[in-house]
Amino acid sequence: MTDMPIVAGVGGSSTRETIRLAHAAANAGADAGLVILPAYYAASLSTDQEQIIQYYVDICKGSPVSNSTPIMMNGCSSNPQIPLFLYNFPANSAGLDMSSAIIEAVIRQAPNLCGVKLTCGGSVAKLVRLSSFINSEPSVNSCRPYPFLLLDGLISDLTPWMKCGGHGTVSGIPNFAPAASMRLWALLNKPDLTEDERREAERIQSILSNADVAAVPAGVRGMKYVLHKLHGYGMDPRRPLLRLGEAEGEQLMSQFKEMIELEAEYSEAA
Repeated sequence: MTDMPIVAGVGGSSTRETIRLAHAAANAGADAGLVILPAYYAASLSTDQEQIIQYYVDICKGSPVSNSTPIMMNGCSSNPQIPLFLYNFPANSAGLDMSSAIIEAVIRQAPNLCGVKLTCGGSVAKLVRLSSFINSEPSVNSCRPYPFLLLDGLISDLTPWMKCGGHGTVSGIPNFAPAASMRLWALLNKPDLTEDERREAERIQSILSNADVAAVPAGVRGMKYVLHKLHGYGMDPRRPLLRLGEAEGEQLMSQFKEMIELEAEYSEAA
């Protein structure tokens, strides 16, 4: 997979462990790391959010140095490191939800932060504020060897996300509907759409959004079940999660029916 970057999840239960995982991921060939907050300390972290800022600053400083040629950009970092993404996912971090102000503070203090992934309520509003901040602060990008990325975690938001300054989404739905998802992506990146293309984009977005609504509560167990039914992959998730029951799985498949038909339509046309 040398033609695409690999982003490894490296969030641990402490600063030291997260840095260790980032080094391990880099040694294994990862191009970047994705860091969620340590859920075990959620109660304590919520009492003083300066701790959250410092957590990301520390792990960005401690991320492994890459094998690339040293870079100098406007006096900023001279030794390139494996870049890290901040991952705001309250559902998987004991309810901790970082505000755009907290994220902005991390961006200012951690030049090795290459982007954020927002899988949270109010994500588009946070995107608008962060996009405005980045556009008003040229140093955000000039101090990095890469453009800072604003990524969504749900394809259901992709159309407004792209219109408000976002750069894309990292979603589970394209695992089931890659051709339809890429068609939507292509349409949203066109500067001018015909009326037929606009209607096509709206249709794809609507169907994928409905599937996303079903996918979120189903979680990993549901995703494994559907992938098994569609492609023959094993349906057992990593423990402690257990296999989704057959009744629940078939209900999820029925909720995905329109998306599966949409994907077949675009796969045949490809």
